[in-house]
Amino acid sequence: MWTDYFKLAFKTFTSQKKRTALTLIGIFIGIAAVVSLISLGQGLKASIDRQFDLLGTDKIFIQPGTSVGLDPTMTIKLSNDDLLAVRGISGVESASSMVFKLSRITFKGESKYTFVMGMDDPDIDFETMIESFGVEMAQGRGAEGDREAVLGKNFISGDFFDAQVEVGDKIEIEGKKFRVVGSVSEVGNPQDDANVYLTIDAVLDILDISEDELDFIYVTVRQGEEPAKVGDRIKKKLRKLHDVKEGDEDFTVSTTEDYMETFGIVLTVVQIVLIGIAAISLIVGGVNIANTMYTSVLERTNEIGIMKAIGARNSDIFFLFLIESGILGVVGGIAGIAAGIGLSKLVAFGAASAGWTFIQTLFPWYLTFGALLFSFAVGAIAGTLPARQASKMKPVDALRYE
Repeated sequence: MWTDYFKLAFKTFTSQKKRTALTLIGIFIGIAAVVSLISLGQGLKASIDRQFDLLGTDKIFIQPGTSVGLDPTMTIKLSNDDLLAVRGISGVESASSMVFKLSRITFKGESKYTFVMGMDDPDIDFETMIESFGVEMAQGRGAEGDREAVLGKNFISGDFFDAQVEVGDKIEIEGKKFRVVGSVSEVGNPQDDANVYLTIDAVLDILDISEDELDFIYVTVRQGEEPAKVGDRIKKKLRKLHDVKEGDEDFTVSTTEDYMETFGIVLTVVQIVLIGIAAISLIVGGVNIANTMYTSVLERTNEIGIMKAIGARNSDIFFLFLIESGILGVVGGIAGIAAGIGLSKLVAFGAASAGWTFIQTLFPWYLTFGALLFSFAVGAIAGTLPARQASKMKPVDALRYE
């Protein structure tokens, strides 16, 4: 019996090809949008999680001001006294200072501007310090002398200058020569992959920055200590040093978990908004399916009368039309899933071509299964009322209908 339902449904679709295709468009667009947006969101979340895994959960970030993230326009700075105070707090394994500034870089006569970062920590070497920021040494070694530089991936790959920079070459930073001694692994965005890393003494020297103008303090928590509790101790110490009350801080102390939570909330909100917009297409698709099924009921009134006259039950008529609407939803869903996968892959490929390799796609099994089930549900729900209307027709009335 169920086989007969499906045969009759497909016969209807093949006889009404144009109308069927137009009906599928709403479901197709909605599912494609949902699948592509969720897959990109999941891929982006996975990339961010991997970056935080490299950082580790034992890190605390201290920066001036009350905003989260590096801000090159920030006028408030941290001082060397802040750094020394942090290093003396119980639970702090090490504390690295960092300064950064937009600077002119020259190689083989070509000049461009990018961020130069200087880092220092007397307790760990340069390479370990680089790795604690979530990147690894890819070539060469860390900077040891004041005229040695470590470059981001884009210099080595030839995506920054017209000429490819190699380890051992010399570049100029604000007119002063530096020897390239190493390069770091790919971060995944054009800005970070074009950073130049120096010792902090080199940056303070060539860029005329005071040691009391620190942009960032990066803390590694001692094993066995809770980062949140150590962070509270840091806040208390810096409030006393800056002579400010709680709530009036001119600095921000954040743990890795704080950053992960913030990114997670932002990604979730963005996904909800975008999926909400995509859901409008699904609603339109459901209305189209309902409209198509109502039209089909009217066009096939005589057919319904004949089927009832030869013994078809109300439930047979109901399931026939319900299956037709469900199939419309499933077919639109399958096409939408395929289009969504292709669209998200295309976006990721375009982003990677522009240097944003951290934008990736992820297709968990529950995304495909859920999208398919949802598309069937939309079709079935949209077809319920038309199917019920068809099943309630009286045979005599249906046969007399013109």
